[in-house]
Amino acid sequence: MFRKLMVAGCSLLLGACATTVNEPDAETPSTVDVTDVPEGAEPALESGELIDGGVIVDGDAPSTTIALTGSATDLLPEMSIEMSRLGSQVAEGGDDNATLARIEQIWERIRPEIERDRPELLNGLGATIVMARTAVERTRPADADKAFSLLTDLVDQFTGDG
Repeated sequence: MFRKLMVAGCSLLLGACATTVNEPDAETPSTVDVTDVPEGAEPALESGELIDGGVIVDGDAPSTTIALTGSATDLLPEMSIEMSRLGSQVAEGGDDNATLARIEQIWERIRPEIERDRPELLNGLGATIVMARTAVERTRPADADKAFSLLTDLVDQFTGDG
């Protein structure tokens, strides 16, 4: 009996929560008149660019880059994380170009320190960058995976964990 009362009560409550949608009629305009547009936004409105969450999306806008700071000790683990993503991104059609760009930015930042303090690792680390670039350019996820494996060993040598 209690179960029947619960089902009936829930049915009544759910029925009270129904949403009514009013369909537009023939007199409703199909376009919207936008007024009070911020200065400089006019070209974006005219271009017909997509809007994502209230923000006009410009697919041609350059991505924001964050200045890399820190030593090789700080940035090599970050490079490893990026390299670990690359193989699956190449295989699945992810944003491998952006990941490769971050890897190359890190390498550019730490290369002088590696060259100065640990020159024996320079060629090996440089080879991982070349392998990553080849993986992206030729769509070869196995090269990215090999680069990650080699990079992991080199980072261990650099930090003394290997």
